[in-house]
Amino acid sequence: MTLRRRLQIFIVFFAVVIFAVGVWERYVYLVARAEVSESLALNIRLDEVANQLSFALSASIFISLFLLILAWIFLERWVLAPLDEMRTELRMVASGTIHQVIEVSNPPEIQLAAADAESMRQNLVVQIDLARAAWQGLEQNAPLVASMRRALSPTAMDTTNFGLDVAGQTLPASGAIAGDWWDVIRTPRGIALAMVDVTGHGPEAGVLGLQIKAIMTAALSAGFSPSTVLERVSSGLVDVDALLATAVILEIPNEKTQPAKWVNAGHPAGYWVDANHLITALNPTGPMLAGFSGTWEAKEFYFNSGDRIVLVSDGLLETQDERGEEFGTQGLITSVVTGEHVGNSAELTNLIVSTARQDSVTWNRDDVSVVVITRRLG
Repeated sequence: MTLRRRLQIFIVFFAVVIFAVGVWERYVYLVARAEVSESLALNIRLDEVANQLSFALSASIFISLFLLILAWIFLERWVLAPLDEMRTELRMVASGTIHQVIEVSNPPEIQLAAADAESMRQNLVVQIDLARAAWQGLEQNAPLVASMRRALSPTAMDTTNFGLDVAGQTLPASGAIAGDWWDVIRTPRGIALAMVDVTGHGPEAGVLGLQIKAIMTAALSAGFSPSTVLERVSSGLVDVDALLATAVILEIPNEKTQPAKWVNAGHPAGYWVDANHLITALNPTGPMLAGFSGTWEAKEFYFNSGDRIVLVSDGLLETQDERGEEFGTQGLITSVVTGEHVGNSAELTNLIVSTARQDSVTWNRDDVSVVVITRRLG
């Protein structure tokens, strides 16, 4: 028997009991009055007492019924309806709509339960993506694919030693190899975070991505400035046919008193969210990487404690829903604002990917990358 049915039975039973008690007391009074053979004054006094008792009883019955109605409305609105909402979303996920976000606004207890279910769903989606990529990778030539995938994966660096919390995801459009990549690189002044999006996807884009990564990693590790690094990439790949890529490099110094720097080669704007929740776009500072010379201006900002930076590739921004509307910059900013309460970078990354993917019908059209960097407090 459902909770709703049990509550309905309880309320009906309670109302019947109250009504029965009222009838019984009225009956007892009438019987007692019929048996009384006292004086007229006594009968008048008995009538007054009876009227007072009847009024009090009627008032108590109406108040009890009113409270029962309020209790039912409260339970329906704050318990049963949210449970039905969460159940509907869970059934959609169970039926195969795995990108349906599970969320309930109120009450807090059910909201926390829905958040736990959403976290489980996000983890399952990641595992499904890995399984799909592994299967398609086998079809592409497994040993080579595995080696390229490892080479394009982020370096396993413990960024907490630098007071940073870094997390990201790269989801190939097909197979196990993406044209997108991101990495954290140790520099003489601190660390650098690079994100590159090579046009196209699959093995060909992966090979070009590896070439760019090799040049960038060597130059940043040697202490070259972000602007010089992009110039070296451009000149180093001048003979590569059909080179077309976007890139963004963030250099974050160890000392918080020194400014961070960024260069953006035609990449979608990153977003810097400061501790006061003010959002600033890190717009392009130069042309795309296209195999010919160019110049890229480095810009500075102070990346303080509690600040956060979000970087995404155009594959996420350009994903479309059934109406043909792109997730776009507005969808990204909405996700970032929604995730202001999220404590770590991994959770915000999952939230952004999950929100964009929920209504997308073009998800596997292009590679998708999302990276979040948070400057830890203290």
